Parts: sequence; structure tokens; C-alpha cells
Amino acid sequence: MLYDFQKEALNNANKNYLYALDTGTGKTITSIHHYLKHAFDKKLLIIAPPAKIKEGGWDKDISFVEKSYNIKIAYEILSYGKLSKDWRLYRDHFVIFDEAHYIKNPTSQRGKAALHLTRQSDGFCLLTATPMSNGWQDSYNYFIMFGCFKNKTAMNKRHAIYETKFFGMRQIPQVVGWQHENELEKMYQSFAVSISKDEALDLPDLVYRKVFFKPSTLYRKLKRDRVINDEPYDTPAKLAAGLRFYTNQKDKLDYLSVLMEGTKENIIVFYQFKQELENIKGIIKDKIIYEVNGQCFNLPKTVPENSVTLVQYQAGSAGIELQYANIVVFYTPTYSYQDYSQSLGRAYRNGQTKKVTVYQFNTEDTIEEKVWDALSNKKDFSEKRYLDTKLGGVS
Repeated sequence: MLYDFQKEALNNANKNYLYALDTGTGKTITSIHHYLKHAFDKKLLIIAPPAKIKEGGWDKDISFVEKSYNIKIAYEILSYGKLSKDWRLYRDHFVIFDEAHYIKNPTSQRGKAALHLTRQSDGFCLLTATPMSNGWQDSYNYFIMFGCFKNKTAMNKRHAIYETKFFGMRQIPQVVGWQHENELEKMYQSFAVSISKDEALDLPDLVYRKVFFKPSTLYRKLKRDRVINDEPYDTPAKLAAGLRFYTNQKDKLDYLSVLMEGTKENIIVFYQFKQELENIKGIIKDKIIYEVNGQCFNLPKTVPENSVTLVQYQAGSAGIELQYANIVVFYTPTYSYQDYSQSLGRAYRNGQTKKVTVYQFNTEDTIEEKVWDALSNKKDFSEKRYLDTKLGGVS
């Protein structure tokens, strides 16, 4: 169940610990085993972004561990949105903070609640691929949680380098650097481990992660009535396209947003519809955007950093090289197995120097699930057969 690098990390971890593991290295499974090792007699509390909770990955992984070891895990999952209000209810739990960079700020309500929760817990671990994406200023709450400093002021007093900045007539000292960084690094290594995909030697070069969603209300309405906003979907092609688009745009976008926030790696997103492109572009923050579609061909001339490349299947599944990216997201599957395999080959090909993680977005009990079934069997998806057998045809 565990790779050697995960076992080694677990063996070296203290009860209270930070796993700074790269995207695709199995932070969830590692943290569940951390809980089993250190606090199986206690209730488990998992704090996660709403999108990660709704996707159900935690429930699936815990169920897998339970079946594998023939055990029962008493757990509850709480969103970061409810953390500030409800943290007092979870005394003496072991706590896992998923996407722990959400609580890096010790002065935010969320950060304060997380700190209080760790103080009343029976232990905790933090999970994030980007513990300090902006430097030591992102680490305040981590150092406080692990008892290295009483508060942000104490850390700044010992390590911050200040410079006076002028804002109109006001003079405000701002942190512009850090001193005694060897001390900070030593403290950090005492409670954390950092592992990239490429350092995880026994991890495969290509890792798949299936992300499941529930069908949206609009999908169920369209499937039942074949009408959305008084617009009829009265031809096979239009109905199939509508069903594919309305599977669950909101939850897909929420999950993609969390994924992008949690990594500085270069990402490729393969999509189908023009509206999907606009929706995705609307949630991208602090990343360089490249596009390949029928109206735009914009790719980097040198290897970028922290980028998202949005590729429409018809325009970019073949003939372009995207080895600079090592995270691939299939936002919507294509009907064509050839297009699917060629699109994957844009990043996973000769010249790729990093291990690649592939996310397959799959909305259960929808046409999308059937498309993925066909692709997994190396077959094209038959739109007509699906409509005839599942929906009784379209007159």
C-alpha cells in the first residue's frame, strides 16, 4: 500500500508533523498511516477545502485502508469554512490539516482557529505541497504550532530584516529579508519532511489520480426534460453536448482551483467546450496562462514556471510538445481514444525530465463516466449507442 519513500517519511516523523509532499505523491494515504501509527485509539478529524471534501477522495482512501487492514476508523471531515466556528467541538481528536497552506497566516481567523485546535488536540499533522511558496513569511503559523516561537512577533524579532517603506506620508517598516536562516532551516527540518516526485525514486514516472464528482442538478434536469432555460436539446448531437457540459462544472472548477493553488508546477488542462475555457480562465490566479485552441496558439518559447496551459482537444491533442508541464488534467474526456492517448503524450514523452501526474475528472452516473469506461478499454465512445440505450433515443 505504501511506497518506500512514504514508509521512510513515516518512520522519521514525530507525532506532530508536517508532510510537505509534492502533488501526486500520496499525501492522503501517508497521513492516514501516520494517524494509525500515532493515535489510532483517538477519533480522527480531517480539515480540508470544501472542494476536496465534496470530491470524496478522503472517504474513498479511508475506506480502502479500512478494508485492507480489516479495521474501522472513527473520523469526521470539517471544511476550512467551518473551522473558525466549530474548532472547540473537537477536543482530544487527532487532526489532519489537508492543504495546510490555507492556515499559514497566524493572524487570520482560520489560522487562529487552527492554532487553537492543535493546542487541544491529541496530535496533528499538516499536508501541503507548497508550505512556503513565498518564503519564510509563509511559515509563521507552522513555527508557532510546533512550538518554535510564541507568536509572529517573536519570530520577526529574531529573524526578520526590516526596511522602511513610504506610503504617502506614512513610514512603515516591512520585512524584506531574513537573518540566521540556518537556524530557521534546522527548526523546520525538526518537524517537517519535503519530498518532490522526482525524489520519490520508487514512484512510477506516470501516476494517475481519478477525481470523482456527483452529477449536477442541471445534468439531471437535462437528462429528464431535455430542456435547459427554455432551450430544447432536441437532436442527438446537441443533447450529448449538453449532457457533457452540464455534468458538474461548479465542482470541477472548485477542485481545479484548489489543485492550482496547491502547486507551483506547470499544469496542462485539456477541455472540450469554449465555455469551459472561459470558466477555467476565470479561476486562475497568479499563474501564467497559455492557450491552444481554434482561435489561439500561444505557447512559451522557454521553460516557464507556475503556468497553466489550456488545450482544446481538437486543436492540440497532437503535434505540439508540452514537456515543460508535469501535471495533466483531463477536465472533460474526449470521445476519441486516439485523441486521448495523443493528448497525454504531449507531456509524457521523450524530453520530459519530471514525473507526471494525471488527473482524470469523472462525474459518476453520467455520460462522462461511460466515456471514461470506453477510453480505459482503449476504445472510442459511441454517442449514438449511449443515447439509444440509456435515454431511449432522441426523436
